[in-house]
Amino acid sequence: MVTAKQQEQDRLIGLETGADDYIVKPFSPKEVIARIKAVLRRTNHTSLDTINYAGFQLYADGYVALLEQQKIDFTAVEFKIFLLFITHLGRVFTREDIIQHIYKDDALEVSDRNIDTHIKNIRKKVAAIKSDSNPIRAIYGVGYKFAQEQ
Repeated sequence: MVTAKQQEQDRLIGLETGADDYIVKPFSPKEVIARIKAVLRRTNHTSLDTINYAGFQLYADGYVALLEQQKIDFTAVEFKIFLLFITHLGRVFTREDIIQHIYKDDALEVSDRNIDTHIKNIRKKVAAIKSDSNPIRAIYGVGYKFAQEQ
């Protein structure tokens, strides 16, 4: 917010009504630029929300997944499962673990066979882009994990 009002009460009202910052006239253009950069640093988290691994790029905020620069059309649940695996490389997740992580409050209504179907769909969508790629491994009697191609 840029204004000529410089009383403390005016500043408080401006900040409390949603302004990220409050600049009083007259001001220095260098100060405005420095304040804009500070706000952008606080609000721009794209680098933290991007994951690059084994040819995959995931953009967590936008639910976008790419394999070798080609978009993978994951559903929201498939994306969450894939993100869970890729952020916990090598960790084995039981079907119940996946349900608890992905569905949280709705976990009571989800069957562990739903997870098998989602995994099958993830594998199919990845294979459609790169036929020899199968990054999700089944661990017999336990569950699933993300494993880098050998």
